[in-house]
Amino acid sequence: MRTLTILAFSITLARFVPAQTLPEGPGKEVFANVCSACHGLDIITSQKQNAAAWKAAVNDMKSRGASATDAEFESIVNYLAKNFGTGDDAAHAPANAPAMPEGPGKQLILAQCTGCHPPDQFTKYRHAPEEWQVIITRMGTRLPSASRQDLDAIEKYFEVNFPKVTAPEDANKVNVNKAGAPEIQSRLDFTAAEAEAIVKYRETHGDFKDWRDMLIIYGVNGRKVQAAQDRMSF
Repeated sequence: MRTLTILAFSITLARFVPAQTLPEGPGKEVFANVCSACHGLDIITSQKQNAAAWKAAVNDMKSRGASATDAEFESIVNYLAKNFGTGDDAAHAPANAPAMPEGPGKQLILAQCTGCHPPDQFTKYRHAPEEWQVIITRMGTRLPSASRQDLDAIEKYFEVNFPKVTAPEDANKVNVNKAGAPEIQSRLDFTAAEAEAIVKYRETHGDFKDWRDMLIIYGVNGRKVQAAQDRMSF
């Protein structure tokens, strides 16, 4: 009995001592508690891997029966990638990749999202507010640790710092979603009746996405639409 007690204490001590030397940071205690249940922490901390490799390793640990919530597994990945990473994610980023601007929501993104995405990846996207809303809502289903307030802050950060960029209007083209009937008639060679039909259809069914959308308008000559396609913008 004494031998078993000493053995149990030795195993506990072997698991506990490495945790004292782990780098401080979010996820430390979760990592120490969850991962030491099966093996010594030094087996893990002696390795260097990028974020994707750590995520794969933690997913494998999860599939083998490790007990933790999805949020805790996510924090383990983030902790390992930050403290035992290879630097590959940063090294493989383009040298001129723009940095993420400072502002409310940035730290939440770095804490919640970089387990799956390198930070420079976020700077490549430009979306309208409603598009960011859909993206963040979908992302929120994979981040159970993120509150609704957190997700709103992340969404607002992206809307402010990475808005959709609209190309300037080409003065040589007619924006058929904005132009009135007289301009459509004179610049695109339609009759007055055809131009009125185009505007009426737009007001009833919404903006045109492509010149082909205009082919189904009753009373408008399809050949004229096709001939004028290069002079249209949307």
